[in-house]
Amino acid sequence: MRKLFFGLLTLFFLGIFLQSCGGGSYKEVVTIEQKGVKVTILSSDGKIKTGNNKIEVRIEPPKRVKELYFYMPPMPGMDEMRDAASLEEVEPGVYRGSLKVSMDGPWQIRVVLEDIMLTKDVFVPLSKTSLAGGGPASSAHGGHIMMKPEKLQLLGVVTEPVEKKDLVKTFSTVGYISYDLSKIYEITVRADAWVTDTFGRFEGEYVKKGTPLMRVLSPDIQIALDELRLAEKKGDPELIRKAKEKLEYLKIKEVVRSPVNGVILEQKVYEGGYVKEGQTAYRIADISTVWIVAEIPFKQARYVRKGTLALITPEDDPESMIEGEVDYIFPEADHMAKTVKVRIKAKNKGAALKPNALVDVLFEVPIGEVLAVPETAVVDTGKRTLVFVEMEPGMYMPMPIKLGRKAEGFYEVREGLKEGQKVVVRGTFLLDSEAQIRGLYGTGGGGGGHHHH
Repeated sequence: MRKLFFGLLTLFFLGIFLQSCGGGSYKEVVTIEQKGVKVTILSSDGKIKTGNNKIEVRIEPPKRVKELYFYMPPMPGMDEMRDAASLEEVEPGVYRGSLKVSMDGPWQIRVVLEDIMLTKDVFVPLSKTSLAGGGPASSAHGGHIMMKPEKLQLLGVVTEPVEKKDLVKTFSTVGYISYDLSKIYEITVRADAWVTDTFGRFEGEYVKKGTPLMRVLSPDIQIALDELRLAEKKGDPELIRKAKEKLEYLKIKEVVRSPVNGVILEQKVYEGGYVKEGQTAYRIADISTVWIVAEIPFKQARYVRKGTLALITPEDDPESMIEGEVDYIFPEADHMAKTVKVRIKAKNKGAALKPNALVDVLFEVPIGEVLAVPETAVVDTGKRTLVFVEMEPGMYMPMPIKLGRKAEGFYEVREGLKEGQKVVVRGTFLLDSEAQIRGLYGTGGGGGGHHHH
C-alpha cells in the first residue's frame, strides 16, 4: 500500500515537472497556410506579446524548420528589427522553444523551411481573438484599430496596395505673347540712296518673305557702275577687280525685299525720302516662333527647368493647344507678386499666337517613377502626416509617413511605407475619428485641426 502511494506521488510530481518543462497545453495563436504547407504557432497563454513567450510550432505536412523569426522593416528614425525564436524538435513537424519580442507594433512572421519561406503580417500583441476580429465592432489597442470584416463594406473602407507610379506634375498660370527678339531683322542699305517707292507698306503689316519693301536709287551705285565700265574699257584687271569688290560690298539692288515672313514693327522711310548708309529703313519681326512670358508662383517655380514642357492655349481660341518649352528663367523674382518669370519658346503655326495677347499656360513636369499613395489616403493631423496601413483584414494601424511631391491625385512617399503594403484610400475619416477617440496618436499626433486630403 505504501509503495502504491509513493508511486502515485512520484507520477504526480513528474507530471508537474513535465508541464513546467513545456509538456503542458499550448493555445493556438496564428496559422499560416501557403504553398500547400500549414504552419500553426501556439503559445503557453494563447498570446504573443512583448517580452518572453513560450511557443510551439506545428508543421503540416511535417517539414524541418530552419528558422522562425519576427521581422520589422526600417521606419523613420529606426533600423530594421529581427527577433528569432529558439526552437527544438520534439517530434516530426513539432517544435517547442522560446521567442523574445522586443516591442509592440507591426511585424512580419517569417518561417523558413527546407525549400520555402512562409510569411504573415501581424501586430503584436497578438492573439487568435484579435485576428478573428472578435469583440465589439471596432476596438483600438496596441496602437491599431480592429474592425469586424462584415462591417468594412458597410462603412465603405477600401484599401489599395502601395505601388510605384510614373507621375507627371501639372500646374497652370497666365502668360502673354511676345515677339522672339532673336528674330527681329533691321533692313538697312550700305550706301546713301533715294527712296522712289515703298509699295504701300505700313507698320503692323504682315509680309511674306520676298515682299517688296522699297525701290531705291543710289548715286554711289551709279558711280561704282561707271567705274567698272571705265576699268573694263581700259582693260585694267586691277581696276576691274576693285570696282567689282566695291559693287559687291554695296550690294544694293533697285528693289529691297523682306528677308522673312513677319510683321513690320517700324517703317522709317517714305516715298521720295532719302536713306543714309547704315540707317534702319524697316524693322521686321519673324513670328514663325514667338516667346510666351509667364509668371510662376514661388511654390511651383522650383519644378520648372530649362526644357520643361508647356502647353499654350490662346484665350480667344480655347479649343487649340500649342506645345512649347521653357528656354530661359529670369534671374530676378517679383517679391511683391511672389512670382518668377520664365520664357517659353513656341512655334507659331498659322500665326495663331498673336503678340501681346494673353494665353493660359499649362506646365507638365515629369516626376519619374516613385512610390506613391492616393491623396485620399493621407491624413494630416497638424503635427504629422500619416496613412492607415492594413495589417490584416479588419486591422488598421496609423503609420507616420514623409511625403514628397504631389501629382495626378497622388503623393510621392519618401519614408514610412514599402511597395505592396495596403493602405486605406476610402473611409480614412472614420478611422481617423476612431484613432482620435482612442488616443492612438499620443501627445505628438496632434488631435484637432485634422485635414483629410
